[in-house]
Amino acid sequence: MTLGSADRTPVAELAHRVSDVCGRETSVRRVACRPDEAGTEHAVLRRLLDDHGAEPLPPNQVRHAAVARVNGLLAQAPLVLTLTDAQWCDDGTLRCIDHLMRDTSGEPLTVLLSLSPSALPAAAGAWHELVARDYCTVADVADLWPGDNGGPAGAGLDDLVRHESHLLRVSRASVLLRSADADLVGALAGLPAGVVARTLNAARELGLLPQRIPAHGVPPHLDALIGTLPAAEGERMRAQAAEILNDAGRPAGQVADLILGQSALNRPWMTAILKEAAGTARRDHPASAVRYLERLHRDDPADVAVRTDLAVVLLDIDPTAAREHLEGALARTDDPHARARAAVPLRLAALMTHRTPDTPRTLDNLLREVWAGRLDPTPPPRTRPTPVGGTTEHLALAARALRTALTGTDLRGATTIAQQVLRVDRPRTAWARVAAAQVLGLADDTTAALGHLDMAIADSERRKEVWADCHARSARALLLLESGRAHDAAEAALAASRIARGHGWEEHSHLAPVTLALALVAGADLDRAEDTLRRLDGRRVDDSVWAYHHHLMAKALVERGRGRLGQALDLMERCGASLAAADVANPVFTTWWVHSTELLMALGRTSAAAERAELGRHLAEQWPTARSTGLSVLARGMVAAASDRVELLAESVRLLDSSSDRYSRALAELRLGQALLQRGDKKAARGHLHAARATAVRYGLTTVAEPARAALTAAGGRPARVALSAAERPVAEMAAAGARNRAIADALYLTVRTVEYHLTNVYRKLGVTGRADLAEWLTSQSPGTSARVLGEDR
Repeated sequence: MTLGSADRTPVAELAHRVSDVCGRETSVRRVACRPDEAGTEHAVLRRLLDDHGAEPLPPNQVRHAAVARVNGLLAQAPLVLTLTDAQWCDDGTLRCIDHLMRDTSGEPLTVLLSLSPSALPAAAGAWHELVARDYCTVADVADLWPGDNGGPAGAGLDDLVRHESHLLRVSRASVLLRSADADLVGALAGLPAGVVARTLNAARELGLLPQRIPAHGVPPHLDALIGTLPAAEGERMRAQAAEILNDAGRPAGQVADLILGQSALNRPWMTAILKEAAGTARRDHPASAVRYLERLHRDDPADVAVRTDLAVVLLDIDPTAAREHLEGALARTDDPHARARAAVPLRLAALMTHRTPDTPRTLDNLLREVWAGRLDPTPPPRTRPTPVGGTTEHLALAARALRTALTGTDLRGATTIAQQVLRVDRPRTAWARVAAAQVLGLADDTTAALGHLDMAIADSERRKEVWADCHARSARALLLLESGRAHDAAEAALAASRIARGHGWEEHSHLAPVTLALALVAGADLDRAEDTLRRLDGRRVDDSVWAYHHHLMAKALVERGRGRLGQALDLMERCGASLAAADVANPVFTTWWVHSTELLMALGRTSAAAERAELGRHLAEQWPTARSTGLSVLARGMVAAASDRVELLAESVRLLDSSSDRYSRALAELRLGQALLQRGDKKAARGHLHAARATAVRYGLTTVAEPARAALTAAGGRPARVALSAAERPVAEMAAAGARNRAIADALYLTVRTVEYHLTNVYRKLGVTGRADLAEWLTSQSPGTSARVLGEDR
């Protein structure tokens, strides 16, 4: 392959040299590639090999026919195939040349490709692949025509062979070392630094090497330089490159990356480097730490310390694999210190994988492991192990805060501890971070909790900790739901479910689909909610205290939406009994007692309803947040006599106004408006019903929005006009008139996706679920007129 003008390509000289070597006259075929053929498969090959009077190359078997024709030509004489202006050569021809060169190895076939250096960017991708082949020689025409003596120097082509050998060797060494340092590359290539420097410049000019080799990740054609090496030679070069970098004091991770491909860690420094690289990568690049530790574990499966370290790094990536490694490590040792290092991580992994339920009792067991000092006992000073994953303080604090919050006994103490966990740069495990955020959520500090969960998600994405990402997103979805943001909760739950599905965790990841079902119920989409819950049938939902009890809540609310109040009450009571058995007494972990109170009143069981309201008051006194207190007053307002009902419901509205729970606030406004309406105070009722509906519509809480609208009508008022944007209103009008999304898009010069986006916003703002409801709403806003029909004159 030569770089230079076509008229200076040394075809005749090359043919003459081949003839001298082979002892026979050489046959030469030469074509100039053309721009108009660059996109036509095998166009150049056909012109190069087609003979007058011979059958043309068949279109469906070009490669096979080309090999057969070239073999026929070679049987007659040595062959030189020359392509000038090769930047216009089509990919098919170049791939076929590659095939020919490999199929005719040892035969007197020479292929000469020529192009100008300035035309390199226009060359096809297959051209760059040819450059890396062992059989390919690359030279500048100027090197073959020294001065202007009219012909190549006598030793020009001999020098070219040596130069090409250096080019490939130096390029490979540079890629392996991820360096253009002439001294380092020369040490690996076995060449003087001066020769290496010149060869590296040539490789850059040819496009074989980039101007700057990235430290991590290289283009495919650079990897191909290494991939063409025989396996044994590649392993030898990697080991030598690793040793060179290690001696040069390069970062342990860069050296370790070269060691990973070794079939055996047969030098002591290799093991030391992998351990050092794992320790360095553990905090910010855990996926790399896993690769290093897995290589160490594969080399020595009996090394309990390495297997324990591997499990700890895996906790936030794949806790199931982490648990298996910890169980395997414990099975291999009786050493008390080694067992101590694995004890707490194993208990945590069991929690994370729901092998043990995440109840206060289980958290107590975890705390006992930590406080007993069995994780990191104090052996003699020189044998004390490095703490696994850092100190266990944050894990213990998070477990203590969550246990306290679940039992609903010490609001101030639990939040203080949770804030302490979250105050550090980054807690040692995502479980600790999410647990502390969940405590803040139960304490009605939703803004702070969501902020920490967002940071946990961002960190998990950056660090490629897949389980931590899924776990944090699931917790975030539930927190959004509990704050009344049904639409946002559904989107967050779907995101978490996609991650779980993508990694085969659906059988053990239940909180996200349960949260999605609850969000769908809040939006009055009972069919989809039931379908979501049905997919959980047959799974062990009861292995998670969060997923199981919210699953019962979701099923109960679907039953209530279907009008089956008895079944709904049974499920609510079952939820309450299960929580009591699990020692979960936090009044806002689920609000089953509020729903039970309302269901019992609807069924005429007023005494039982009063008992549930009193239970809520007692629980709220133990965990006195604005939300819990407001809900307890709301429940008592539901069961109060008519004379006291309005006062209690008004107090619940006042208390919930300072809570982040928009659903409960809207529900309290609705119940107060209905109570005022029953008392005959329509004017006061309308104010609260308007407030209930506005909040419900804004956050997609159709189960509150619809009753509020009906009550408003009974109170003699119309729902407040919701402001649709200038872009949303025409879309809404056409959809209400029956136009499909494509027709709307065509009429308004929008994309279908934009129409869908506007309709989603319209449905959310108006609290409606489809075109029929939308048409009814628009008609109610414009008495005497109906939604305009598509195409009607205005």
